[in-house]
Amino acid sequence: MRRALIEEKLPLAPVNAASAREKHLRHGHISTMHLWWARRPLAMARSVVLASLVPDPGTNSPHARERLLTDISQAAPFEASSRPAYLAPLRTALAAAWPERRPKVLDCFAGGGAIPLEAARLGCDTTAVDINPVAHLIQRCVLEYPARFGGVGEDGGRPFIDELAQWGQWVRETADARLAEALPRGENGTRAAVYFWARTLPCADPHCGRTIPLISSRKLADSTRHRIRLDYDIRRDRIELRLAEGPPADGSDWKLGTKTSRGSQVTVTCPVCGTARPDRELRSYAREHGFGHYLYAVLDIDPDGIRTYREPTAADHAAVEQAEILAESLDDYPDGTSPIPDELVTRSQFRTLRSLTYGIDTWAGMFTPRQRLVLGVLTQAVRSAHAAMLESGMEPERAQALATYLGLAVDRVVDYNSSFVTWRPTVEAPRSTFPQQSIRMAWDFTEVDPFSDGPSGWSSALNWITQSLRHCAAATEGNPSQVQRANAQHLPFADGEFDAVIIDPPYYDAFQYGDLSDFFYVWLKRSIGHLYPELFATALTPKRAEVIQNRAQRNSAEYISRDEFEARLQRALDEVARVVADDGIVSLVFAHTDNAAWEHLLRALRRAGLKVTTSWPMQSERTGRTTDNVGSVLASSVVLVCRKVGNSIDGFYDDVVRDLDARIAERLAVFDDMKLSGADYFVSAIGPAFEVFARYSRVLRLSGDEVGVDELMVLARQAVARHATRSLTGGESLERLDSRALFYLTWRWAYDGLAIPADEAYMLCRAFDLHLDSLTVRGGLIRKSGSDYKLLGPHERRTITLGQRPSWVDVMHSACLLYDEGRRQELDALLGASGAGTEPAFWALVTAVTQLLPEGSRERTLLLGLGGNRDDLAERAAKYSPDFEELTLFGTQP
Repeated sequence: MRRALIEEKLPLAPVNAASAREKHLRHGHISTMHLWWARRPLAMARSVVLASLVPDPGTNSPHARERLLTDISQAAPFEASSRPAYLAPLRTALAAAWPERRPKVLDCFAGGGAIPLEAARLGCDTTAVDINPVAHLIQRCVLEYPARFGGVGEDGGRPFIDELAQWGQWVRETADARLAEALPRGENGTRAAVYFWARTLPCADPHCGRTIPLISSRKLADSTRHRIRLDYDIRRDRIELRLAEGPPADGSDWKLGTKTSRGSQVTVTCPVCGTARPDRELRSYAREHGFGHYLYAVLDIDPDGIRTYREPTAADHAAVEQAEILAESLDDYPDGTSPIPDELVTRSQFRTLRSLTYGIDTWAGMFTPRQRLVLGVLTQAVRSAHAAMLESGMEPERAQALATYLGLAVDRVVDYNSSFVTWRPTVEAPRSTFPQQSIRMAWDFTEVDPFSDGPSGWSSALNWITQSLRHCAAATEGNPSQVQRANAQHLPFADGEFDAVIIDPPYYDAFQYGDLSDFFYVWLKRSIGHLYPELFATALTPKRAEVIQNRAQRNSAEYISRDEFEARLQRALDEVARVVADDGIVSLVFAHTDNAAWEHLLRALRRAGLKVTTSWPMQSERTGRTTDNVGSVLASSVVLVCRKVGNSIDGFYDDVVRDLDARIAERLAVFDDMKLSGADYFVSAIGPAFEVFARYSRVLRLSGDEVGVDELMVLARQAVARHATRSLTGGESLERLDSRALFYLTWRWAYDGLAIPADEAYMLCRAFDLHLDSLTVRGGLIRKSGSDYKLLGPHERRTITLGQRPSWVDVMHSACLLYDEGRRQELDALLGASGAGTEPAFWALVTAVTQLLPEGSRERTLLLGLGGNRDDLAERAAKYSPDFEELTLFGTQP
C-alpha cells in the first residue's frame, strides 16, 4: 500500500498561518452563510483532504514532493482558494492520482461544511452527513444548491444570485409595509438604526423602591467618532438614564453600571440608596416576577453615515406599544404553528442557556414584543415570497433553494436582534447573540431596525450570504455534493464505499450543538419549515441520537453521560471503519486537553480496527478568543491519519519506550517551527505516541502483564517532558536533575504562571513519577485554587524545608531568597553542603527557568541576581564543606 502524502509530509507553517488568519476573515467565507460552531478553517481542510488522497512522491522524487508541498502552501490563503491559477495544480495532482474515477470522500460529522466543501472544490465525489436539521440545511446551501443553481450565465454573471437579490428586495418591501407603524420614520424620512434597552427591576430596599435600569456600563460610545455616557436621572419612583458627552466630569468610573459581576455572580446596586441585590435574590425575583424593559437611547444614522445618539421620543414609545398589539395579532400558520416561537427552552440545559436561571424559559421570551413582531413578519414574508415564486412559474426546486437562502437571511437578523445582543462601545456595533458557545445573560441590549441603514439589518444579512454563496458556487461548480441527514452511528452506506473518510467529530461536552441550534431552528420552522417537513417534524431539534456529552442536568431525560457519549463515538468510529475501503484512509481531527479523552480515543480506534500512521498539529482556533482557562485551552488541533489494521505483533515495554522517545523527538523537531506551548505541545505528541502504539496489538512487560492505555499515555507524557527539558538544559544536565526539578522546569516552560486544571496537573505529575498531593502540602511547589492548580515561585512559598537530599528546585528557591535577603553565610552553606554551587546542572536549571520567565516577574528578578553571581558563589561554595546534616536546618520564610 503506497503511503499518502499526509503520512509523510505537510507544509505546516504556511497552512497554519493561513488558518490562523482565516479565522478573522469574513467577506465570502462560508462562516457568513450561517452561524455554526467549531467550523474548521478551509485552509486546514483543503490541505488535509488533498494530502490524504494523493500519494507521496517519495524520497526518490524529492523535487516532485517539494513541488506538491509548494502548491499546497500557495493555495492555502483564503484569497487563493478562489483563484484557478492556485487551485489548478491541486486539482491536477488529484486527477493524476485517480485517473479512472474521482475519489469518494465522506464527512459524517459535516457540521458547517468546511471539509466537504474543500473536497468538492478539489473535484472529489463528496458526501456530507449530519444529524442536526440546521446543519443539514447549511450544508445544502454550501454544497448542493450553489453547485446546482449558482452557475455562470451567458452574460458572465450568476443569474441565481441576481434572483436572490430580487426576491430579497421583495421580502424587504413586503415586510416593511407591514411594519410601518412599529418602525416609524422620523420627520426627515430616515429610520432609527438601533434602539438601546435595559432590563429593569425595583430596588431591593422597599423604602426606596425605585425601578432600576440594569446596565453593565455607563459607556454608550467610546470610539474615534463619539464619546457618549449615561447619567442617572433620579425620579421619585424610578431612575432614568440621560445621555451626556464624554467621560464623567466627577471622575467616576463610567465603565461601571448598576450591574456588576464577579465570575458568574451578578449584583445589582441601586445608585440612589446603595442597596445591593445579590445574585441569588436577583434570580429568584426574575423567576417570580420577570424583568421590565426600558428604552433609554436611540441611534440615528443619516444617508451620509453620520451617527446621532438621542433619547427616545414620545413617538418612539408609541411605536413600541403599537408593536406589542400587532405582535399579538399575527396569524398562525396553516398547520397550526404559532407565528412566534412559543416552544419551551430545554430546562435542563441551564448551563448553556443561561437565561433559564432568570425565568426566561420559552424561545419567544428571548425577544422583546417588537423583535417578535419584526421576525414574525419576516418569516411570513419569506413564505409569501416562495408562493410568489411558484406563481411566477419558477421551477419548484429552484424556488425552494432561493427561499432557503432567504430563511438563512432571517436567521442572521435573528442572531443580531434578540434581547441578548449587547453593544460594543469602542466600535459602535452590536455583538451577536453568540459571542461564545452559549447564550449568556444580557442586561442592557440592542434592537436593530432591519430595514434601516444601520448595522446587522436585512440588507447586511443578504449581502453576507450572497458573498458566501458566490464563493461556494465557484468552488463547487458542476460538482454538487450528496448531502444527507443521517445518524453517524448507523451510516446508510455500503461496506468499503469510500476512499477516504475525513471527519471532525464532537469533543465530549465542548459544544451543545442541538440546544444551541434550537435558537435558529424555531425560526427556520416558521420561514421554510413547510419546504422541509421531514426536518421540522419535532418541536425542537431531535437530540436522542446526537453524539455528544450533554451538559444538561444529570437527573433530566436529556442528559447524556460521558460513558454514553464514548459508546456513541465508538459506534460512529466502527461505522467509519466499515464504510472506508480496505486501502482507504481516515483523517480525524481531534482537540481536547483531557487526557482521559485521548485515552478513550486510542481505545476506540483500536477497537474499530484503525491504526494511526501519522499525525499533525494544525492551527484551528481563533487567536484572542475568550476562554475560561487560557493555559489549558488548545490553539491547535491534532489530525490523526489512520488506516485499517493489518497484521500486528506484541511489543515489549522497554522496546516501546525506546521507540516512543525516538519517534516523539523526531516529530517534535518537525513541529518546533509552530511555536507550540502549554497544552498544545503535550497534545501534539499524542499523535506520534499513537503511531508507536499502533504498531503492536499489545504492549507487554517482561512478566507478561499487558500495559494499559492509560500507562501508554503516561509514557507519551514522559517522552515529551524529556524532549522539552533536554532542549532547555542540555542532555548532560538532564541526567543530573531530579524529577522534582524537571517537573518544575517543564511546568514553567509549558504554562508559565497560569493555573491549570486538576487533570492536566495530575498527568504532568505522573510524567515525572510524582504525586500531586505531595506537592500541594505546606511549603510545596503547587497551590490549589478552586479546581485549578498554580505553580509557585520562591517568593510565593510559605516555607521551604530542605531535607538531607533536597531537590535542586528547592535549593534554587531557597538560594534566591537567601541571596535577596543578603544572608551570604547561610547561602554559602546551602550551596556548599548541597553541592549545588559546583554542579553545572543546577546552574543550567537556574538559567533555563530565568529564560522562560517573563520580563519583570519577581522570580526572574531573583534568579537574575543569583545567576549573575554564579562564579563568585561557586567559588565560595567550593570552600564550604559542613556536615551533611546541617541541611535540615535550612528553611526560608518569605
